[in-house]
Amino acid sequence: MSDDGWWGAELLAAAAPEATWARADDAVSFATLRVRTARLARTLTFHGIRPGASVALHGSPSFTHLWAVLALWSIGAQVVLLEPSLGRAEREALLELSDPQYVVTLGALRREEEVFVPECEVLVRPRPGARTPRTDHCLVQFSSGTTGRPKAAGRTADSLLTEVHRLGRLPLMPRAGERVAVLEPVAHSFALIGGVLHALATGACVVFPASGDRASLIAAAERCEVVLGRPGHFAVLAGAPAGVRLPRLRLAVSGGDSLAGETAGAFARRYGVLVGQAYGTTETGIVATDLAGTHGPGTLGVPVPGVRTRIAGGILQVQVARSPYPYETHEASPPVGGWLSTHDLVARDPATGALRLRGRAGRTASGADLLDIEAVLRAHRHVTDAVVLGGPDPVEAHVAGTEELRPAELSSWCRRFLGEHSAPRRFHVVPELARSASGKVLRDRARLHARGWAPAPGPTGRRR
Repeated sequence: MSDDGWWGAELLAAAAPEATWARADDAVSFATLRVRTARLARTLTFHGIRPGASVALHGSPSFTHLWAVLALWSIGAQVVLLEPSLGRAEREALLELSDPQYVVTLGALRREEEVFVPECEVLVRPRPGARTPRTDHCLVQFSSGTTGRPKAAGRTADSLLTEVHRLGRLPLMPRAGERVAVLEPVAHSFALIGGVLHALATGACVVFPASGDRASLIAAAERCEVVLGRPGHFAVLAGAPAGVRLPRLRLAVSGGDSLAGETAGAFARRYGVLVGQAYGTTETGIVATDLAGTHGPGTLGVPVPGVRTRIAGGILQVQVARSPYPYETHEASPPVGGWLSTHDLVARDPATGALRLRGRAGRTASGADLLDIEAVLRAHRHVTDAVVLGGPDPVEAHVAGTEELRPAELSSWCRRFLGEHSAPRRFHVVPELARSASGKVLRDRARLHARGWAPAPGPTGRRR
């Protein structure tokens, strides 16, 4: 491997060797990062991985995981990142879709514990007959699959560096010497790019929780100036035991899903810092931010300078230079006009330019907006959350609530506020809403039924 022959070499060289690059239970310097990355690149090359190879990477959350990502990029390989929490069947399905030439497994999978290990063994398995990459994407990730089968999205080296540069120009992002708690897996786009790669570029230190439990999340956040996470992480911090303080905290940023107003308020009252927002897609990277949290929950923020957006039919679109889909040949060319749909319903504030999320695109046969139905359900005193699934099948609602919730109330409640034709035809009361491996609420009917969160619908009638 050449020290300066790949696109990310400047990121590795950005900080002083003795500075701390990352922490979990132990600290790792930038010098150690460079040495371990180079050593692992030589090992992977010895196993036959060459420039242009496609390599799926999964296993234990660890420093080794990040060294492997950087080592593969330095070789010139395409990295296919798989969630560490995926079950065997889900993982095999994604391997069948991506058909990588190699699978690199890191240590033992600890799905239940989600334990972060400093270093772990590396197992390289070739897959004879697998195809070479069809595109020059250096990174392939998978969307959350909340509305169907996860979709592969590719990023080029130029797009990654452009995103890192854009993030670096935002005034509140982490600075050299600061500690940044990255609470979500680095298989997620913002954790990898906004957390790890941005920290590399600026000389900030990344802090990972020692495990996924409550105590480890709190311990990681307590020593940092910046916390990056998902709504569930901020709910844990907002409800931390009495006496927990975040004395260094100056910036908290939530992404990946909608942050509840109750969580945002509780966090701000407790720690004196508003939770900001980072919005993007796996295909495009960062799109909009409200890092200071001044626009409030439900707001995606203002589009990041350099990112072009528009709203067409109420749906947010982002301009892309090329197709981000590495495997779908019918989508190999750029979207019409270069505009990629996010499938998110969004409204733009004419005064501030901030984007406010209204929900996912979809309507019932009667023309009712699914978001409006969800809002009516959430207004019920015993409902804590709801997801409504639209046609062409009969509209059904999956509802989580308190013990007092009675299914018989929901139908009459919806008919009262929505009318007979717009009310869902089926109601499923569940302990909590089903979520994907990345923590997003599932909105795919077949996956919900397959997971047993609700019985498969019969030909007619309501279910309660």
